[in-house]
Amino acid sequence: MSETLSVSQAARRLSEELGRDIRPRDISLLFYHRELRDDLAPIVNGRRAIQPVLLPEIVRGLRRHGWLRRTRRASS
Repeated sequence: MSETLSVSQAARRLSEELGRDIRPRDISLLFYHRELRDDLAPIVNGRRAIQPVLLPEIVRGLRRHGWLRRTRRASS
């Protein structure tokens, strides 16, 4: 079985890749508003199972809404 990510894991991975804060809530809203297809990331055992190949589409959705946050602040 291929790797799947939860919404939180996808947000964490995108945050690391983009150097921006991605909120899991914003990813969930893309599914809730039917901007991303449920069949591509079904809910399994109460959690959404996101295939990593869907991450670029999530980024496009976040950009469409202006939900990509500014660059993260450097930790002290």
